[in-house]
Amino acid sequence: MKKKVTAKTIFSNLDAIITCITLSACVVLVNMNVLMRYILNSPLQWCEEVVTGMFVWTVFIGSAYAYRKHAHLGVDIVVNHLNGKSKVTVQWIVSILELAILIMLTIISAEYVYHLLFSRSGAFKPVVTDVLRFPKAYIGIAVPIGFGLSTIYSIYFFLKDRFHLIKDKNDVEEDAAFDVEGGNY
Repeated sequence: MKKKVTAKTIFSNLDAIITCITLSACVVLVNMNVLMRYILNSPLQWCEEVVTGMFVWTVFIGSAYAYRKHAHLGVDIVVNHLNGKSKVTVQWIVSILELAILIMLTIISAEYVYHLLFSRSGAFKPVVTDVLRFPKAYIGIAVPIGFGLSTIYSIYFFLKDRFHLIKDKNDVEEDAAFDVEGGNY
């Protein structure tokens, strides 16, 4: 069955779309530069800067997407050996530490982008790239956006998994299936 593409689905998957586009553009540009360098003996001088900038976007927005999909690697051997209250306590501590670290990284990276735009005296003086003279803030803004999205997802999962304040579609469907199977209508 085909899914209908709507503005809502595009917006809710914008992190995946940005990651896909930037990674695809990186692959195309790097291959094009390799061909230009070794076949035509005329490399594209600007290509490295553009690919580096797009790769930053790919990494940080893609990291937020992976966080949303629970696709980051984790070491849960200790948690798997715990039972009952101790397991729940460790999960709470990890969730709180994770959220605190993401908030801290979001703030630090936002300050970094601020310093790419403004000099120490507070005057607007953006730092630019060497070849294209493109403001580095457009590249660096991907870092606080990525960490900010991860922070939002972390808050969502914290409210959903620890406080059970949020139910998503999958939870509602599981509850409905349980009610039908258990004879509770």
